[in-house]
Amino acid sequence: MSETPVFAKGRDLDAAARALCPWLARRLDAEGVCMDNLRYPLGAGVSNETILFDAHTAGRSYALVLRVAPAPEHQMFFEPRFRLQYDMLLALRRLGTVRVPEALWYEDDPALLGQPFYVMRRMRGRVPVSMPVYNETGWLTEATPAERRTLWEGAVRQLAAVHGAPTEDFAFLHGPDQGAPGDEQQLTYWRQFADWALEDTIPDTVHELFDWVSATRPKTSTPGLSWGDARIGNMMFGDDFGIVGVMDWEQASLAGPMADLGWWLLFDDIHSAEQGIPRLDGLGTRQETLDLWMELTGRPVEHLYWHEVFAGLKAGLLALHTRRSMKLPAAGRPNPFIARSRRLLGWPAGRPEDSVGPS
Repeated sequence: MSETPVFAKGRDLDAAARALCPWLARRLDAEGVCMDNLRYPLGAGVSNETILFDAHTAGRSYALVLRVAPAPEHQMFFEPRFRLQYDMLLALRRLGTVRVPEALWYEDDPALLGQPFYVMRRMRGRVPVSMPVYNETGWLTEATPAERRTLWEGAVRQLAAVHGAPTEDFAFLHGPDQGAPGDEQQLTYWRQFADWALEDTIPDTVHELFDWVSATRPKTSTPGLSWGDARIGNMMFGDDFGIVGVMDWEQASLAGPMADLGWWLLFDDIHSAEQGIPRLDGLGTRQETLDLWMELTGRPVEHLYWHEVFAGLKAGLLALHTRRSMKLPAAGRPNPFIARSRRLLGWPAGRPEDSVGPS
């Protein structure tokens, strides 16, 4: 059985606590604050440094989460726009239809921790982590089919709630320098990402997939809020299998709901069939997911094939960048995200060199 990894970033946690205590005391209007139980979450925190901790004043205790902007050597995304994550949490909390952590304070000054950071209230629950994959081991495998059904339905309802959010409430996501909101901005962004992340090591198959998604881009695109990393692995659930919160908004954009559906279905496959692992009974099928989403949103599913191919390209680029930046050796097998997109297109299987290692 694989162990759940911890993504530490080399920080001295005791030193971080000493630096943060006076800062927290000012925000809590307390004479002094004691911090303890600093730790990294299991199986989470790849893109941003995430530290769980408890804070204590003379009369109260707080369960909190610290998120620190990535240092350049740990940067997973092109133009990470760290402040945007905090703004997303504030906007979604105001809206009230999507359950997200309560963001408390943002700090721009890098003097304390070397990078900007923010603090949010910690949610209590469990996450279906992907390392090791939740369909094979862990607490979800021990649940009943009915409990898994409750979890899945709640997850799709929250996905639909994201897509019901008024676009105008998230105008700050618009990137006019990357073209029109929707598919055009996404294509521009991910081309820039590939050039930034992989430089002269971009595999030919990535160029081929970019050519395809550019040539076949839907003629119409309805902008709207897109979570960006839509999957149950970014959701937290309570003991009753009800949803506690939706997390990780680094990839939020105005790409629209179809981008999220393509990503969701991609990871459904990656975490089951693509690894030869049976999908747990009770988790909805592909068609059940689409049917429930359409029922909840009142929207049709449009251009899904294109968005699934594009989702595989985007996730494949992130995997290539992660492997290269962490100086891991090439995997010796095709990148599973890119391989899935090639298979959807009826192209030959990808090549081991698609899984780029360090240059």
